[in-house]
Amino acid sequence: MFTDLNLTDMETCYKVFRRDVIQSIEIKENRFGFEPEVVAKVAQQHLRIYEMGISYSGRTYAEGKKINWRDGVRALYCILRYNAYQLPLPMQFLIYLVIGGTAAVINLVCFLGFMAAGVALSVSAPIAFIVAAATNYFLCVTLLFHRKARWNAVVEILVYGVVVVVGGAIDLGNTSMLYVVGTSPWLAKSTASLVGLVLNFVGRRFWVFPEKGARSRPVGTGSNGRDRRGLRGPLSGRCGASGWSCDCVPMCSGARCGSMRRCWR
Repeated sequence: MFTDLNLTDMETCYKVFRRDVIQSIEIKENRFGFEPEVVAKVAQQHLRIYEMGISYSGRTYAEGKKINWRDGVRALYCILRYNAYQLPLPMQFLIYLVIGGTAAVINLVCFLGFMAAGVALSVSAPIAFIVAAATNYFLCVTLLFHRKARWNAVVEILVYGVVVVVGGAIDLGNTSMLYVVGTSPWLAKSTASLVGLVLNFVGRRFWVFPEKGARSRPVGTGSNGRDRRGLRGPLSGRCGASGWSCDCVPMCSGARCGSMRRCWR
């Protein structure tokens, strides 16, 4: 779903690459997170992937097996970390709902904790807001966006701060306006928060962590003209035919060699 690849088993360990491909990939994971990381980065290069059957005999922990439940959690994190920044906007927004919701809960818990400790409201609210904003930033760069996508680290923090302040001002204005016209306090705040959630996502996605435009996804075709998703592609190899661009890539499997027509538009 995240990579647009139809793979039956990602965690097979056995992977073969052309040297120029694997040398072009910066590997950051050093345990089983390698699998989702390299699959995501290969998918982002729009390379054709072939799956072949293998035999597997699992080891016991006594024989040296290393994987455990923490590696499963790490794999889920890596799927998000290395794919989420280039997902379509609706999917990114769904992930941001979790991030924004978590920050909102932390904001509320901090605020109530400070108030229970006897800290004045004028101090409790700003401190809780700052803690929540810092949490939001951390989760954004950990799960959803890439740091320094456009700005250097200092400028990125400043731009983020501006977006947070503007978002807070809009939230305050909307809440006050709805309350003045007779809306109940909880409904006024809830409505303003929903509007703020959308505006916060837009601000982070397009100003704080903007990604370069996605490239067209190449589609590899076989001799029957069908692409990897089973859709019919162009049978002509002429570049530009019917709006498609094509080239031919030599492919070998064992002693068998041939060529693959790769087309995109």
